[in-house]
Amino acid sequence: MSSTKSNDFVPVSQWPTLEELAVGFVEHLMPASSALADEVINIVFDGDISISHHFTTESSLNWEITTGPQKDTKGKHDYKAFEVRSSIFFVDFYKPEFEEHVSLVWNRSTGQIIAGLSKLKEVEGKWRTTTEFLQGHDATFPYATPFPNTDELVGRHILYRYSPKDAYEHVYLNSGTLTWHCLSGTEKGLADTEFCRTFKLSDQLYLLFWTETIMPVESFVVVDLQKMRSTGRFYCWDPKPQRVVQMLFGSYATHLAKTDAAAVAASPLLHKEQINSGIKSEIASSADKTAICCMY
Repeated sequence: MSSTKSNDFVPVSQWPTLEELAVGFVEHLMPASSALADEVINIVFDGDISISHHFTTESSLNWEITTGPQKDTKGKHDYKAFEVRSSIFFVDFYKPEFEEHVSLVWNRSTGQIIAGLSKLKEVEGKWRTTTEFLQGHDATFPYATPFPNTDELVGRHILYRYSPKDAYEHVYLNSGTLTWHCLSGTEKGLADTEFCRTFKLSDQLYLLFWTETIMPVESFVVVDLQKMRSTGRFYCWDPKPQRVVQMLFGSYATHLAKTDAAAVAASPLLHKEQINSGIKSEIASSADKTAICCMY
């Protein structure tokens, strides 16, 4: 008999605060990279907006809008960069004066760039997080193409371990929906189905974004199914302590299964065979039970 207690439904009133959730999630975060120090990049975004970024050190950058409606707006902030794949960087920083969290994925070899800009907005008297995506390119790569949307995660069942005690499973239902379930850790037993978006960054490398229904959380995550790791961040409003929570995190991933339920459902012949098989199984089961009853 197993000594592991199975998870059960957890009412929203019993969910932990986001700060409680965040404890330990950096344990499996890959080391930050210093490779961008002294680098200067001018990013051209859709809508004729250009922003210059100067990574002055391994942890500090200066940025300035060089074209667009907010031209000459500038700032200086701490940042962290992670080389998630050779020459592909996840860059993350917060602009407190704009109350805006910025996350970039930059492929230095192709010039492709995508940015997620997360802010808070009030919805029906409550604070929620909202994220705008901007596709762009390094100005020295004028013909770089945007990172495409992809459905390559659909049907996959993946386990993510964020710390020795925090483990979550994801099931990707379709190109815009995922289900998550906490198997162990602070949120054990919690589960929900959320809106998501997925962009293909390279072979078996994806940008996964999801926004949560219950908690005002949005996640921007690079998932690498070659190295079986994820690297990302949460940006959210914690309604219990009433403050912003920002958090970087990483995980080790395990690919559990890949299914194509839609193809099975669309196959009339297979569907008929399974129904017949199920009926025969039920008849056999009933016969077994009748035989057992007759023995006593």
